[in-house]
Amino acid sequence: MAAVLEFNNKSRRFVTVQYHEFGRTGLRRLVAGQYVASDPRGRAVMLAGVERSKIVYIITRDSEARLMLASPLEANRSGSVCFDVVGVDVGYENPVFAAIESCYEDSEGSGKHLVYYELDLGLNHVVRKWSTAVGDTAHKLIALPGGNDGPSGVLVCLEGSIEYRHFTSTGEMAVYAVSIPRRSNLLNDTRGLMIVASAVHRMKNAFFILAQAESGDLYKITVDFAEDSVRRVGIKYFDTLATAASSICILKAGFLFAAAGGESGGSHQLYQFENLGDDDGACFSAEGLSYFQPHELSSLALVDEIEGACPMLKSQVLHVAVGEEAPQIYAACGTGARSSLKIMRHGAEVSELAVSELPATPRAVWTVSGGSDLIVVSFAGSTLALAMGEGDELAEADNALGLALDEATLAVCGVEGGGIVQVTPRAVRHVMSDGRVTEWVPPMGVISCAAVNIRQAVVALGRSGECAYFEMHAGVLREHAERLSVGSDVTCVALAPIPQSRLLAPLVAVGCEDQTVRVHALEPHRCLEALSMQAVADVAHAVAVMDHGLGDLAMYAGLRNGLLVRAQVDPVSGDVDDTRTRFLGARPVQLCPSGQSVVALSATPWLCHVQQGRVRSTPLSYDMLDYVAPLGDNLVCVAGASLRILSIDRLGASAALTCASIPLAFTPRGFCVHDVSRYFAVIEAEHGRWAPAHYAAKLEESGAEDEALPPEQFGLVRNAGGWASLVRVLSPFDGETAFLDELPAGHAALCLAPVRFGNDSYVAVGCAVGLSLRPRSCESASIRLYKWTTDGTGLELVHVTPLDDVPQSLMQFNGMLLVAAGRGLALLDLGIRRLLKKAQSVVAPHLISSVHVHPTHPDSWLFVADVQESVLLVAFNHTARAFHVIVDDSLPRYITSMRALEDGFTVVAGDKFGSIFVLRAPEAVVKSLDVDPTAARLLYEKPTRSGADIAAHCWQSVAEFHVGDIVTSIDICALAPHARPVILYTTLLGAVNVAVPMVSQSDVDFFLALEAAIRKHCPPISGRDHLSYRSSFMPVRSVVDGDLCESFYLLSHEQRELVSDTVDRTQQDILKKMEDVRSMFAF
Repeated sequence: MAAVLEFNNKSRRFVTVQYHEFGRTGLRRLVAGQYVASDPRGRAVMLAGVERSKIVYIITRDSEARLMLASPLEANRSGSVCFDVVGVDVGYENPVFAAIESCYEDSEGSGKHLVYYELDLGLNHVVRKWSTAVGDTAHKLIALPGGNDGPSGVLVCLEGSIEYRHFTSTGEMAVYAVSIPRRSNLLNDTRGLMIVASAVHRMKNAFFILAQAESGDLYKITVDFAEDSVRRVGIKYFDTLATAASSICILKAGFLFAAAGGESGGSHQLYQFENLGDDDGACFSAEGLSYFQPHELSSLALVDEIEGACPMLKSQVLHVAVGEEAPQIYAACGTGARSSLKIMRHGAEVSELAVSELPATPRAVWTVSGGSDLIVVSFAGSTLALAMGEGDELAEADNALGLALDEATLAVCGVEGGGIVQVTPRAVRHVMSDGRVTEWVPPMGVISCAAVNIRQAVVALGRSGECAYFEMHAGVLREHAERLSVGSDVTCVALAPIPQSRLLAPLVAVGCEDQTVRVHALEPHRCLEALSMQAVADVAHAVAVMDHGLGDLAMYAGLRNGLLVRAQVDPVSGDVDDTRTRFLGARPVQLCPSGQSVVALSATPWLCHVQQGRVRSTPLSYDMLDYVAPLGDNLVCVAGASLRILSIDRLGASAALTCASIPLAFTPRGFCVHDVSRYFAVIEAEHGRWAPAHYAAKLEESGAEDEALPPEQFGLVRNAGGWASLVRVLSPFDGETAFLDELPAGHAALCLAPVRFGNDSYVAVGCAVGLSLRPRSCESASIRLYKWTTDGTGLELVHVTPLDDVPQSLMQFNGMLLVAAGRGLALLDLGIRRLLKKAQSVVAPHLISSVHVHPTHPDSWLFVADVQESVLLVAFNHTARAFHVIVDDSLPRYITSMRALEDGFTVVAGDKFGSIFVLRAPEAVVKSLDVDPTAARLLYEKPTRSGADIAAHCWQSVAEFHVGDIVTSIDICALAPHARPVILYTTLLGAVNVAVPMVSQSDVDFFLALEAAIRKHCPPISGRDHLSYRSSFMPVRSVVDGDLCESFYLLSHEQRELVSDTVDRTQQDILKKMEDVRSMFAF
């Protein structure tokens, strides 16, 4: 499907102008779309497939000047494989496209060729204009400016060199070649570099190209030309980026954007140009080898970075952090020297700007603007006024603006005319701008709570069930003639915000002891009239009324049982509807308005704000707070006996998880945690690279000297075919490494598992020496057994046990160590000098990728994943000491991760094609195993399918869903206190997804109808059918696409109406249902 998109500046979205379908067989190598190239003058676009297919669209405009695609023109060539396509800048001549092709059917023309395709606009067809042979390592094309801006033509990127090629108008072929400079490598690494990203920048009467190699080095390429002829191609080292980008882009404002890719760890980076590098280093133009010494950034300066988690190789949901109610996600991410162990928490990232200790524990804090900005802190029997001093330090204010400092403060606010209203338990004090003070003392009792804005004040009078209302008149705060009576003790009170065209707040919300929140009018014609009442589940501890700019007002009620209630309030009638509830923690919820947002404080601070037209509740990744007040764009908070100033860095859906990174040396292959100390044991292994210590030893052995470069910036030194590995123990609390064991050169640490022998805890590490990935082989393999130290902060090597094959997975089973090596399972017990083999069986058809013990029978049954043949249910015969396959699959599935559910007969798994599915054992197997856990009878049943080495029973498919990314880890967990368990799975590109089980048939019917309605009325902008995408390899079943359902938030009002009419629900009902499901299960 080809789609023309246009960016709408008003809605800030892409809108579809036209669709054109050119393939009906899905994404296959014969269908065009893998490569897209456009004519630099905007007249045509070419779509190419991996094999054979090439189509060209002529771009035209309709009567309304909208961009349109004409009928496609084919330029297919059977038996050819395409590697890259670009549009050649030929000015306003017929559009030309260049492609790197290899024809596998033509024996005489074997190898790669650079081919020019010309679109004849007069005859309306595409011809293969010109072809020339290029090197077999050609992989990328860079189009040069043409017309009046440059010589036209393309740069062909090969391994170790770059060639300029062009077919001139006179029929001559121009060829200029230059070698890519490489780093000075004293160990004679002869492998050439490959260009992975490039960008062309045009200037007045000149241009240059920045090209990045796979090592991260940036090269500046210049082309000297006169008219249409090239004289010289030059290349020089420019700078080194810490990431090998998938794409780079030069902005006109003088910035370089590097998109994530390669070893970047998913981090997008923005650099600013300091200079163009014209004065540094020599420019090479010859084909011979040239070398350079990389240096720190000199021509670029890092401005900003968006960290990502790609690739995410392993993850576990653990509750390690002390004092946190919710679990954390620990993920092994990245490759090379930029690898890390990421600790992910649900919440927005918070930066601590200042901390100041207070003389006692405060109760509340406010900020007041009155001549000078003050921070007012209330204690049990006193008040403290602070101001920002020199160096942004807090100091006690010399001028407290007439505040009563010998009493506790219930509320304080700057009022109209420059004065301040301070409410204490004893009185309402109005400090005028000229220093005069007026006090209103309640006739009986004390003031229990209050709410104040610039023109109004409402105070609750003890336990009388009454509130006094005040308004500003002629600069004086005057009490209203009548009292507000609610018939119950008042626990909290809040004023609505003042509309822009009004002078007074229209409503007041009052929380009462009878577990209600009442809304009363404050408008002159119906002042203190009761409008509505909302019953809540417990006594309201705090209440707030906000205007989020979404039409109606939002009323928040924080209850004593830790619930936060949000409801919509009509600003005219005061009616309350659309009530929503969320559990925040075990503490009573305190509400603190901050601009158009509300900070809700319980066991965890939460921020309720508007993002993309919806109200979001996001926890803040910070300590427990007692009170919060706005301070400009920041927050001033009290926590314990300290005053803190915080800044919220990022908000939005992309900032739902806060990541703390612990840097690692090599690519992480696995990790486990100690039960008591909570320290992590991590194995790291890097292929084709030198370990820094081994590289230094090799240089010392050869007598050479080399400057040590930080691997985080410049990467590790290449070592073809070599391996570098280590075992590390680190603290997840401060990130410090407590133990480090670098394995000998050539050792590859592949897997690890915690295991207990007797009362001692061990860590088993599977290793291979001289491991070759293709074909898969090794010189030797072994299990390295480490014992945890007494305090659980270090490891001691016990012994090394040789194996016959490469270990793929390790697991504790039956009080021993289960080793999955090759196709077989082996059971090893602890010995004095090595592990002793107790059982061994071949169970997998090809290669075991992972093993999991059965949740209900951990000593008898196993789940075994094969790299090609799905999941196997395996039983262990204790008498015969052998493993037997009970259940297998009738479909080939390339398993990458799996997890068994609590019932013991259902497994969730993901494959390498980006699908996740649920398999369940047949009912006959379940009944038979309940009667006979040894599975003796099942072993002798005759299979109903033909074939060798197959089980009598096969899995039944329960659910199928195409994620679109490789699932690397699956976990069953509850993500929040009192939340229901979910299936959490992470993907290779760094996504964290949640599959929510639906137990109500009404919920299933609702979300299926909503998904079908959105799919019908709001198709994707690319034009691809949503149902076919989610069924890319297997038809989707028993799964609702929650991401598609949540796109309802982003639809226009007209589209929402269409969807809600189809579902036969109101928009508010749909929004509430989705929010309830999300808050019940996940974030």
